[in-house]
Amino acid sequence: MQAVDSEHCKNLQSDFWRLFQLYKSLAKSSHPFSKFGSGNIQTLKDEPVAKGVDIRSELLTFYKTYYSANIMKLVVLGKQSIDELKLMVDMYFKGIPNQNLSVPHFPGEPYGKAELAKRLSVMPVSEVRTLEMHFPIREIETLYQSKPTRYISHLVGHEGFGSILQLLKDLGYANELSAGEMRSCSDWSSFGISIDLTDEGLESVEDVVVIVFAYLNMLKRSGPQRWIHDETSTVASCSFRFLSKRSPINYTCALASNMQLYPPCHILSGPYKIYQYNPQAIVECLECLTPQNMLLTVMSKKFEGETKNKEPWYSTEYTMEDIGDDLIKRCEEASVEDKFIANRLHFPEQNDMIATDFTLKSVPNFPKDEPRLLLDNSSARLWYKPDNVFDMPKLNVICLLQTPFTNESPKSFVSSFLWVSILQEQCTSFTYLASMASLHCSFVSSKNGIEVSVSGYNHKVEILMQRIVNAMIDLPTKLTNEVFERIKDKVSKQYQNISFLQPYQHAIYGADICLEDMKWSISEKKQALKDISMEDIIYFSKCLMKQFFLEMLIHGNVSPDEAKKISSTILEMLKPSTLHPSSKSSCSTRVIRLNSGNDYIHSFEEFNKENTNSCILNIYQIKPIPHSDLIDNATLSLLHHLIKEPFFDELRTKDQLGYLVHTSIKTNGDNVKSLLCLIQSDAYDPIYMDERIEAFLEGFRNRLVDMGKEEFQDNVEAVVASLLEKNKNIGEESSKYWSVINNKSYIFEKYQTIASHVSNLTPQAVLRFFDKYIARSEESHRKKLSVQVFATKFVEKMNEQEEKMSQVTNGDGEMKIIPEGDVVEFKRTMSLYPLPPEVNVEGMRIEIE
Repeated sequence: MQAVDSEHCKNLQSDFWRLFQLYKSLAKSSHPFSKFGSGNIQTLKDEPVAKGVDIRSELLTFYKTYYSANIMKLVVLGKQSIDELKLMVDMYFKGIPNQNLSVPHFPGEPYGKAELAKRLSVMPVSEVRTLEMHFPIREIETLYQSKPTRYISHLVGHEGFGSILQLLKDLGYANELSAGEMRSCSDWSSFGISIDLTDEGLESVEDVVVIVFAYLNMLKRSGPQRWIHDETSTVASCSFRFLSKRSPINYTCALASNMQLYPPCHILSGPYKIYQYNPQAIVECLECLTPQNMLLTVMSKKFEGETKNKEPWYSTEYTMEDIGDDLIKRCEEASVEDKFIANRLHFPEQNDMIATDFTLKSVPNFPKDEPRLLLDNSSARLWYKPDNVFDMPKLNVICLLQTPFTNESPKSFVSSFLWVSILQEQCTSFTYLASMASLHCSFVSSKNGIEVSVSGYNHKVEILMQRIVNAMIDLPTKLTNEVFERIKDKVSKQYQNISFLQPYQHAIYGADICLEDMKWSISEKKQALKDISMEDIIYFSKCLMKQFFLEMLIHGNVSPDEAKKISSTILEMLKPSTLHPSSKSSCSTRVIRLNSGNDYIHSFEEFNKENTNSCILNIYQIKPIPHSDLIDNATLSLLHHLIKEPFFDELRTKDQLGYLVHTSIKTNGDNVKSLLCLIQSDAYDPIYMDERIEAFLEGFRNRLVDMGKEEFQDNVEAVVASLLEKNKNIGEESSKYWSVINNKSYIFEKYQTIASHVSNLTPQAVLRFFDKYIARSEESHRKKLSVQVFATKFVEKMNEQEEKMSQVTNGDGEMKIIPEGDVVEFKRTMSLYPLPPEVNVEGMRIEIE
């Protein structure tokens, strides 16, 4: 019960959960959708005790009522033969009772006339301006062969020319729009449209709603279009035909769910393929999208102090009123020919990004199962690997424009983030078409440059890449002040909303601020954003395009000549000047070197004072472990594996300190490794959680000393199996290759080599490593940073700790407080780890005839 309550408390400040429960609470009380589904201490303990109800007995009754083999589906996936798997099923599952139950059904709809044609004004936690339009529709599970809502969501959610979103952007009303099936149950479904508004859009909500209905009315009047169905059906069939493998646990879970929905012949393909064209089903769904059948929701901080109601479970403040006859009439009469729309709404253009050539290309002379260099000069480096594993007509292209310009100062960092956001905006008209054709791209601003990646069917990847590069070149000349101000406002809201993230996210960011040089605080970014003008972005763009080093990975269904052509085309279009070696090295992250024997505490109050959760994040800094130091990498991997399960079991399952209990290996910079221990709790303060972590580590050492050979060997084999686990798809393989390229180690067989070293480790070697870097002792080299995020209710304890331990010497060294406002001064007084030496890649070049 405590774990359930902790999970619920974690979500109390989540606008997603708050709005979801509000929709439930406003449904008919007679319908099960209206129930509070999360559970907390109040519903699971306090109320049952007050009523004399034995909750455990109720749980067992529920189990006996609904747990029956005849309404269950089972999927078993394994490398054994079918006969062996059948024996396993019989052995482990034959004890499940068969009560010959019927699948429960809940007839009726959660929303009727009394609940619809309503307008909700909702006060959010975060800085959002969101418009949502929800429409109950008929159940569509039985319409899976035609998938009518996919047709509608494709058009309503389109982002190209003639779309709702494009017009809203042109008018300065919106930044984003999404549409689709929101909920699908056995007896009812709902279709939703969600729009991220600008301030101007928030003041023009009714106009935004009318624009949406003008488009919906056009769809109704024009009727279903066969060519649009054919496009979506073609892409859906290709997606299933070339479906990438998934993790076994996700795959089996998905299939078990599919078995509840589809006949045997469609269990595998049911969620993907569109088997038939059913215009009548499309019409029936469209007819449900009316203002009378709508729940209209506006979320904004502008409603603060104006709301009239409070949702009981999350205390969400809201006002509910009728939509009104005037708006209903405007929606019913809305037309794309209206004066302020002026025929700017229409069907999308045909998609020229849909692949038609799926020929697999063979590269028989490629010598190694890892990327090799096809190009290496002062301007660019091209890594290439053909797909000789998955036999899919897919290609991944990842480009890093390495430059120091993206992180010279808070202003340059924010400028690069703005530039990427504007680039995404400028590319929307064709990247949306690409995404509809299963071609995906991403743009990322980082401390070492701008990363652009494209993935999907190789037939169209080069075309998409060229369009993106053209947009990069044209950005300064095509940028308008209206777009700049809208994107700047959007980024400003993103920075403001960082305060409403979870405490554990604030702790992780706080740790990086303390440990990384040239890592900027949110307040520094906010201030920099205020001072950035459109002229600054134009200047930044010109500097970026003028000088950089291009590092690329081209991996997949592509020949060496085609890979060279892609890279040469990009270089010819961009024409960069050579980046000086000193500028390349300045792109790397320098990491603060904590002093051995010292414990550092960085504590601060949770930014969102309404969030009742606190967090402790302990980082035990090891040292720079070069990727070539495979023994230390192996030892740390095994140590973390040994710690991970008992840490969770003791502190979460048994002690129930919090819902989030986690350990991991953390890397700062290219190779500075640490062991990370994290707990987020709504019941305990960080000081107590820190004590519990230290007590666990002390007990863990005893466990390590007493561990038998068989148990140790079992853990060794588990780590080796994890390291040697095969990539499930080309995306996973590309990601691993790129991480090796991005950290400049170029050790592509790292996992295989680490696995061999793990196999040779002894308990004594792991214990020595633990004693040297984690244990608290006079001989230890331990370096600890404890980031402590205090919920407002525990702030007094934080202040007491800071007063008591501003600099307290203990038997193990010093405990030092890093006040929230003194991080810059702390970093100024600390030394930095040296950067790893540059790796000579000359021997990795290859010429393929």
